[in-house]
Amino acid sequence: MIDFAIYGKIILDSIRLLDGRVVRRVLGGGGPQAAFGARVWHDSVGLLSRVGDDFPAGNQAELEAVGVDLQGVVRFAGIPTPHGGLQYTDSEYRADDPQLGLDLAGLTLAIEKLIVHPIGLPADYQNPRCIHLITEFADEPMVQNALALQAAGSIFSLEPLIWSDDWRNREEMLALVRLADTVTPDWPAASGIAGSDDPLTVMRYWSTLGPALVAVRHGSHGSYVWDREHDEMWCLPPVPVAAVDPTGAGNAYGGGLCVGWALGREARLAGAYAAISAMFVVRTPGTPSWRPGLRTEAVEGLERAIETAYRL
Repeated sequence: MIDFAIYGKIILDSIRLLDGRVVRRVLGGGGPQAAFGARVWHDSVGLLSRVGDDFPAGNQAELEAVGVDLQGVVRFAGIPTPHGGLQYTDSEYRADDPQLGLDLAGLTLAIEKLIVHPIGLPADYQNPRCIHLITEFADEPMVQNALALQAAGSIFSLEPLIWSDDWRNREEMLALVRLADTVTPDWPAASGIAGSDDPLTVMRYWSTLGPALVAVRHGSHGSYVWDREHDEMWCLPPVPVAAVDPTGAGNAYGGGLCVGWALGREARLAGAYAAISAMFVVRTPGTPSWRPGLRTEAVEGLERAIETAYRL
């Protein structure tokens, strides 16, 4: 049986790296990176996602190298795998680059062509400790699966993709946030919804929405975490690392967060797990491959990540 079920998109990313180099069609989309983030800490991780029948063999090999169960990755005939192009702004956040791939509107359309096809839960995914969703669609079928698993005792972990450029999915995503056990929004969405640039004010607002754990990701500022039981708000600085590509760092953070929360039920500890998972992703373009030595490196860095946290 799978203990940690991760649901997210698979996109072939062409990326302008921080040093100006371009890499093309590397494995991305959030799902693989989040699965990797969970795999850093736990052996029983499975990915739920979709690809088209054009999914290249090289990217399939990348996916297999993540080291997670792939029973839940479904291939659909006649539908292309989404392909996006991106770079990063001075404020560290993603900006789509149509010269490299689809712009945001085109990418969203390609994703929607896949999203309309439901994927079920394989038999091994019927009783996970946690199901973690990365989604901007509050009404997609996997949300109902997650809520059903939550009712049966699983943790429902959510990375809500809230469009902070025009807020068109704000209300439905906030309604979903209120149903989740843990939530990890990014800073533009979290601060915009809270109406403040002050981390403490933002965290106080999000702590009222319902989830037992809130973790707001804020790029090179680190992240802010809170849990209901301990009612303490912490800042976790980013783990020092020579960053090559920030793509997927937030997704890996969410994967590590759900494992850390399931194992410890304490915000600072879960945030430290998450920060270490994100560290591995920014060191290389695309989705890293799993290797046994990563677990040892992760454990060695965990205590330092906890020690550097400070109260807001």
